[in-house]
Amino acid sequence: MGGYSSGMLNKRIQIYRRATEQESTFGKSGQPKYELVGTFWAAESFSKGVKALKEGALDAYDTVMFRLRYTPCIDRWSVIKYDGSFYQIQSFNADQQQNQIQITAVEMVNPPVIVETQQ
Repeated sequence: MGGYSSGMLNKRIQIYRRATEQESTFGKSGQPKYELVGTFWAAESFSKGVKALKEGALDAYDTVMFRLRYTPCIDRWSVIKYDGSFYQIQSFNADQQQNQIQITAVEMVNPPVIVETQQ
């Protein structure tokens, strides 16, 4: 596997991780709070490929696979924002030697609680 061509990583995604610097890591609804890690270039594909792309929407059984370069601050409990929707990670495989992360995710029904971080 190894390398990526310049055209492969053509989707911009934002990755958020659970907030740890806040007094409470949970919002009023009991949902965890998340803070932005960063914006990354990724490749993506849908498990129901042609169907999902033609209809322009996912259903409860559709998953999205993202592949991106290895970044140590991303983990199994991160969430992804892509094309205006948030995705919960279902499976996560990081391979530092191959310089890649492979994520399978499903669209979240309720968006997570996002906190602003001081830079």
